[in-house]
Amino acid sequence: TLKPGGTLVFRDYGRYDEAQMKLGTSRCKRLGDNFYVKSDGTRCYYFDLDDLRRLFGEGGAGLEIIELKYLRRVYENRSQDSTRTRVWVQGRFRKPGVLTN
Repeated sequence: TLKPGGTLVFRDYGRYDEAQMKLGTSRCKRLGDNFYVKSDGTRCYYFDLDDLRRLFGEGGAGLEIIELKYLRRVYENRSQDSTRTRVWVQGRFRKPGVLTN
């Protein structure tokens, strides 16, 4: 349970991550908009910042939005001469109210 004044940090796959682009080329792996199933049966959703606003902001959990951002990294494999572009979303949210003892 998040106490008043407490902070929640959320980080997950972001929209247009390279893994999503690879999954998106196979129709049988797509379950819905931005929702896919991997070959091992794992289901994954690729979020954008608006998704986080809806889930955690006033219209969702009612938390105060402290920070919303995309994290982007490019990983290089020199031995295979390849790069991978990864995208995550990160949000920090605070439960309204003052923490009391």
